[in-house]
Amino acid sequence: MRKIAVLAGMAGMMVSWLGAGVTIPPKAKDIAVTVYNNNLAFVHEKREVQVRKGLQRLVYEGVASQVITSSVVPQFSGAGVRLYSQNFRYNLISLDSLIQNSIGRSVTFYTNGEKPKRQKGTLLSAAPVVVKSDQDGKLYPLDSPTQVVFPGIPPSMITRPSLVWRAEIDKNAKLGVDLKYLSRGIKWKSDYVLDLKPKTLDLHGWITINNNSGVTYENAQIRCIAGELHEATPPMRYRNLKTMAAMPAPEAVHEESFSGYHLYKIPFRETLRDKEQKQILFIDKQGIGYKQYGKAVNSYFENYGVQKLAFANIVTFANSKANHAGIPLPAGTVRMYRKDSAGETHYIGEDRLPNTPEEEKVKLTVGTLFDVVGEKRITRFVSDKYHRDVETTYAVRNRGKEPVEVKIEERIPTYGTKITTKSSCKGVCKEVKKSAFVREFTIALKPKGSYRFTTEFEVVY
Repeated sequence: MRKIAVLAGMAGMMVSWLGAGVTIPPKAKDIAVTVYNNNLAFVHEKREVQVRKGLQRLVYEGVASQVITSSVVPQFSGAGVRLYSQNFRYNLISLDSLIQNSIGRSVTFYTNGEKPKRQKGTLLSAAPVVVKSDQDGKLYPLDSPTQVVFPGIPPSMITRPSLVWRAEIDKNAKLGVDLKYLSRGIKWKSDYVLDLKPKTLDLHGWITINNNSGVTYENAQIRCIAGELHEATPPMRYRNLKTMAAMPAPEAVHEESFSGYHLYKIPFRETLRDKEQKQILFIDKQGIGYKQYGKAVNSYFENYGVQKLAFANIVTFANSKANHAGIPLPAGTVRMYRKDSAGETHYIGEDRLPNTPEEEKVKLTVGTLFDVVGEKRITRFVSDKYHRDVETTYAVRNRGKEPVEVKIEERIPTYGTKITTKSSCKGVCKEVKKSAFVREFTIALKPKGSYRFTTEFEVVY
């Protein structure tokens, strides 16, 4: 009985609330959402509502609860509209909030006991719920807040986050409302699946959108922008593996350069529900040629005995149309898979891909090579205040059954007026000078093969 009374009371107050202004319902005629990497989205909605001439309140229901109110841009068509003020109301109705916002107001309540009596009184407190009776002036602590029947919604409360405009309209008309705003709580990222084959790889990219904005966008046109967006103020803080078959998307996601960023247009409409994660395939590239090698970096040249070398397992490919790729790749996590000799697929590692333009190289670290081992030893070390002369001996071994290419990068940590370098790298070893202080040695190791060589640098201060 008490629950029926509460619902009836709420229905009555909804009528009085709606009668106080014109409510623009949340069903949009058209909606587009552009999502950025930094938990920000640009929302563009179009709605219609019948209005009468005169000064009134327009209630635009169902905006994001994290709307940036200073970014709101409303435009109207069908009638002349003069806006006087805008309020954002987000104090949503719940039983607890109704109790809190009704303190000091007149309510109807049911007394405790097996035979509750209905009385009128003034709500005095929320925890516990205490009502002063108009009938006998006594204070009644209630067992449950459901014993209270509210006469109406407090003016500060609404059913959905809403923009409330005080506006003057020049005639009776069907008013078109075109609203643009920015909101927190929506973000996107790219996730990639890389399927390695003996000579080529397949690359699948997914757009993953998380909507925690507090509102659902029905049948929306979705855009995603990749790039580092500059903001004038710091961001606000809120609250079994299988590879997929290489199947093309029903319609290709369109990519274009846009004002220094890259814009990805999803060619079909989707509903972005609140508290939902949605994934959309936006890259499906096959037959991309790649190289795989091991790499170790040496930047320590003190006279300190023998040191082990660990070789990172690197996969690299050219992001070019000539290599069956050639699409701007937004930053994201790349998860890599490969089939074994029995045709079973296994996860082999993952890496973080930075924003990578077309025609640039992609370099990913899979893990550490198991079968390639090595060490380095300082075999000559001469150092005084005028010069430094260091010789290093490297030994690398391939204990596996497949040939492998390994690279050792030397980063000379000393600056001087004159630097000379030399090495015994030859035959299966190639040397490339990458800068005045960095050189790279590439060694082709046969199965069960090994190689030893020396490098030297001398710096005169």
